[in-house]
Formats: sequence, structure tokens, C-alpha cells
Amino acid sequence: MRRKIILLCFLLILLMVSSAAVSAYAMSCGGGVITTGDRSSDVLAKCGSPNVKESHQEEVGRRFDANTKEKVSITVEEWTYDLGPDQLIRIVTIKNAMGTNIQETHYGAPKP
Repeated sequence: MRRKIILLCFLLILLMVSSAAVSAYAMSCGGGVITTGDRSSDVLAKCGSPNVKESHQEEVGRRFDANTKEKVSITVEEWTYDLGPDQLIRIVTIKNAMGTNIQETHYGAPKP
């Protein structure tokens, strides 16, 4: 019984550590607040250029009707904003020029 309790505690700790990245609905920037669903141009206008910008292609299925479906390739970008050591780093996911997710990770790096 004691072994099961220790194993359960270990699994709970592992779960808490592995969920270090948290999704958020909004992000405050120097130029205003962005939310999921904002266009990439709005994100740039409010938050400026990201510290890091990565992109890749992703295939998704698109259904036209009950009988017609096709795969299309979309561009997925991840924009990383490091706002300094007092704030969490935020990663904004952009799919086809629209913000779809805002993720918070660890605290940012000290400013030089």
C-alpha cells in the first residue's frame, strides 16, 4: 500500500513539472492586448517583432461537403516574445495569418 502511495505522489509531481507551459487566452503588450483570433498584423502592431520567429508547413484536411474532402498545406508560425526576467516568455502560434494560441512558459532572460 505504501508503495502505491509513493508511486502516486511521484506521478503527480511528474505531471505538475511536465505542465510547465500553460495556454493563455490573452497577452498584454506595450501597444495593447492581443487575444487568440487576432490577425498577425494586429499582433505585430501591438507587440512588435518577436524575439524568435519559426515556421513550418502543416497538412490539414478541409471538407467541402459530405462527399468532398481535400488536404491543404498551411503555414504555421511560432512567435516567441521574451519580455524580460519579471515576465513569462510567451509563444504566439499563428496559422494562416491568425493567432490561434498563446502559450506561457518560463521567465525570460535578463536584459543586457
